[in-house]
Amino acid sequence: MFVLKIVTDFGAAHSLRDYPGDCARLHGHNWGVEVSVEAQELDASGIAIDFREIKKQTKAIVKRLDHQYLNEISPFDILNPTAENIAKYFYQAVGKLINNQNVRVSEVIIWETPRASVSYSE
Repeated sequence: MFVLKIVTDFGAAHSLRDYPGDCARLHGHNWGVEVSVEAQELDASGIAIDFREIKKQTKAIVKRLDHQYLNEISPFDILNPTAENIAKYFYQAVGKLINNQNVRVSEVIIWETPRASVSYSE
């Protein structure tokens, strides 16, 4: 199994609904995003999927969230914009763009701070 990973980031604000503490108030993060993609086979040139393609599709999702108040953007206008839900959102959204019979998103890690992250996989 081959696992490829790209790393990017975005800045966005959120407030956590029903949270019993400071994070219930509007605040922002410089979110880190790691997307891992797995493949069992390589193409004729020895590539599973071009890193540029993973970056391009991940950045398409990042663009939706960058410099936004997440609570006002679907699906986070309904879904609480926790790091856990953001990780699952990226996993599913990037997966829709790149998954095929040989390649699939295997894990997404969202960094809320340099010392706090959550990973999501299925």
